[in-house]
Amino acid sequence: MSVFERRLAREGRFERSRFLRFFAAGQAVGWLRPAFAAGLSRWPEVFQISTGEVHLAQRLATLEARSEALGNVVRALADNGIVTGWRDESYEIAAPRGPALFRIERAAVRPFGLHSLAVHVNGIVAGDDKKLWIARRSPAKPTDPGMLDNLVGGGVGAGLAPAEVLVKEAWEEAGIEAALARQATPGGTIRILREVPEGVQSETILAHDLSLPPDFRPQNQDGEVAEFRLAPARDVLALVRDTEEFTLDAALVTLDHFARAGDQS
Repeated sequence: MSVFERRLAREGRFERSRFLRFFAAGQAVGWLRPAFAAGLSRWPEVFQISTGEVHLAQRLATLEARSEALGNVVRALADNGIVTGWRDESYEIAAPRGPALFRIERAAVRPFGLHSLAVHVNGIVAGDDKKLWIARRSPAKPTDPGMLDNLVGGGVGAGLAPAEVLVKEAWEEAGIEAALARQATPGGTIRILREVPEGVQSETILAHDLSLPPDFRPQNQDGEVAEFRLAPARDVLALVRDTEEFTLDAALVTLDHFARAGDQS
């Protein structure tokens, strides 16, 4: 068993019995640790708590009402250090194949165990000795600081389409012009449901590949990347399989590329 397989077995687990289900408008949308759920009892006008379940109050009948009520709660939780890593960015939460139910600060998504959507891009320099651009996350990042990552990756915020986020993040993280970023081709769809220090990561990642010219050099624009590295494909695959330097998300996206390319380097 590879280091990656052992890591996936260790970090990829999700035991539903350890969590309470979180509902909004009668729809199951999240997972709450019991201690976190107990803290929500401070707001009986917002949450209805019973054995095994937490519901947003029925009186909160619109997207705007739910968003405002949750926003006040999340701000209080952040002020008390319970929700950390404030992003000042909203995610839109919906039930599967349903309309949006509310918007919430991104930093609260994992504590509430809410489903999110992300876009990642493998940066590829083709040739006889194929190479991949990889990034090292800034040590100041709220999640997975200092770890290796795909060239581009970001969450899909409220009001944005995945294609817009890809172009936006490509520029902010690697200085990739929009015309080049739009040439990225879709890959696999990766679903993650696992316990993390903040709560639960429930996320769908849309993987993409982007062919880059040999003379391309990424330049970070937003301070979220500490460094870039252009490495032979076989070395990147070895880093994924034999070390824990990559974030689990990025490792899965990288392996998705190699599986689709039929390239085990």
